[in-house]
Amino acid sequence: MAGLSSVIKENTNLFWLALAFFTRIPVPITLDYSSELMNHASRYYAAAGMLIGFILAVFLYPLWFFLPEDIAAIILVAESLLLTGSFHEDGFADMCDGFGGGFTPESKIAIMKDSRLGTFGGAGLFIELTLEWALLSYIMKDSWIAPAALLIALHALSRGVSGVLIFIMPYQSQIDQMSKSKPLATGMRKSDLAVLTVTALLPGWLLLDPLLMGTITAAGILMILWFRNFLLRHIRGFTGDCLGAMQILALLFGFTISAAFLKAGLPLLSAIMKVLT
Repeated sequence: MAGLSSVIKENTNLFWLALAFFTRIPVPITLDYSSELMNHASRYYAAAGMLIGFILAVFLYPLWFFLPEDIAAIILVAESLLLTGSFHEDGFADMCDGFGGGFTPESKIAIMKDSRLGTFGGAGLFIELTLEWALLSYIMKDSWIAPAALLIALHALSRGVSGVLIFIMPYQSQIDQMSKSKPLATGMRKSDLAVLTVTALLPGWLLLDPLLMGTITAAGILMILWFRNFLLRHIRGFTGDCLGAMQILALLFGFTISAAFLKAGLPLLSAIMKVLT
């Protein structure tokens, strides 16, 4: 029993560390912290995303019930920014600036580290937020159940997709010494990857139609492989901004595929969720 209690305590602590790192959600102040623990907290990256998606899903129903879908969707996007402190959006905008304005690995990363928002970052952020709003409002038109399920599944899966990069490619440590991802950039064990993968995939396979989730999963795998090769070719590794950009892109791809399924008249929800509706 003592061993089980220790495992539960350790993993609870890792989850709170991941939540504190990636969100603005309050966590207990008496947490064990070290660089090694932060490395292993990456196993709960997707679990933190699942919680974010669940909170957004809870807010979704009253917004959908009382307001037009377009207005409800933009408020929901704003709530997601408040929950995370725009953590991933900041990385996405920085990467747009760096890869849009830089010509060498060093110049790309130097631009990404600059706190100022450039033209490429501003344009990219505008397109990203507008697309997220448009996709959510379209998926919301007929029901609140499907977008609620998608919020939970895709916020978990997109963070899992991003987290896998930590395991499969090198951290750009020689250039990006001050990256905000540095505490999570090294030391991911196979057991951490296993937990990350299960928590990233489980919500989607429980809540979404198998064909939809299979398509999104396949797209996520292809995106990981493409993004890995893209980063290795351009900056020889990943940075914190790259992880944030990966999460944003995976989330948008998931919503886009779901909107395409809805347009084609294909089901979005699993058999379990259909019973609830």
